Amino acid sequence: MTPREIVLEAVNHRPTGIIPYGIGIEAETWPKIDAYYGGRENFPARETFLAGRGFDWRRGGETLPGNRFSDAFGVIWQQGNIFHIVEPALKRPSLEGFRFPELVLDEEVPAIAQWCEENAHLFRTYNFGLAFFERGWALRGMENFLMDMAAEPAFVHELMERLMELHLEAFDKILHLPLDSIRFGDDFGSQRGLLMGLRHWRTYLKPRLARMYGKVRAAGKMVSIHSCGDNSEILGEMIEMGLQIFNPAQPEPQDLAALKKKFGKDLTFEGGIGTQGALPFGTPEQVREEIRQARLVLGPGGGWIMETTKALRPEVPVANAVAAIETIIEEAHKGTPR
Repeated sequence: MTPREIVLEAVNHRPTGIIPYGIGIEAETWPKIDAYYGGRENFPARETFLAGRGFDWRRGGETLPGNRFSDAFGVIWQQGNIFHIVEPALKRPSLEGFRFPELVLDEEVPAIAQWCEENAHLFRTYNFGLAFFERGWALRGMENFLMDMAAEPAFVHELMERLMELHLEAFDKILHLPLDSIRFGDDFGSQRGLLMGLRHWRTYLKPRLARMYGKVRAAGKMVSIHSCGDNSEILGEMIEMGLQIFNPAQPEPQDLAALKKKFGKDLTFEGGIGTQGALPFGTPEQVREEIRQARLVLGPGGGWIMETTKALRPEVPVANAVAAIETIIEEAHKGTPR
């Protein structure tokens, strides 16, 4: 089977001789990995299963003094260990005079089509990150936006409706292409539950997500989300809405064994190997054991793409990073556990 066919088997909950996997490594981490293995040509991973590209939310922005930059919506960010908002684009809860960018430009479509053809052997995902819930808080600032949900409901409905329309317009341009899935990138969860609470999620986000998921499914594509934190409260509802692949499935704030037992027949978990504990702070053997256990918990019955929940960051000790890389490959080649 091709790598794409192996992923399709996995997400359709059928056993595979090799579990599809990905190994994410941040740019700042690669020099240490290359030094350990003596060059990229000696890197032990030989398989590639996944291909992704998507909306460039920095498109049309500017590089600004002080290690700052603006994005496609006019939000100003500070680049650092992580980037954070310095100046939101909407100073008050109003869309008056604001112009939204297109998520997919007409002139981008031929390049996307060519990319699909070049990666026909891989599972191809088009990503819409920082474009819906995350774009709402990016435009207003997190605190302002969460307060708007309580104090300015008409504005929040208007904003989320417009952001949904941007997605639907973008889908019209790309859903005819040979993509396998569309990924929505929205961190709904914190370490202790939903950032906005269940009532506001159902009021402002769920109906519009349902329309977007429905359009993707109607076109024969799979629906994937990236949502960090604890999403356990809404996973069942999202599955009913059409969700099929859940990334990054962080084990620290969620009981993945319980979620696998409850939703494992309907949902594929992509990720599931934590990056907040053993990887930065433990020993190589603890890293290996965590990955072995993840396979036993998430692997049975298929429905798992094996990855760390975040790309390997510079603060991860080299020995731990190597343990993760090599154990992921070893466990993947054991295939679906019975």
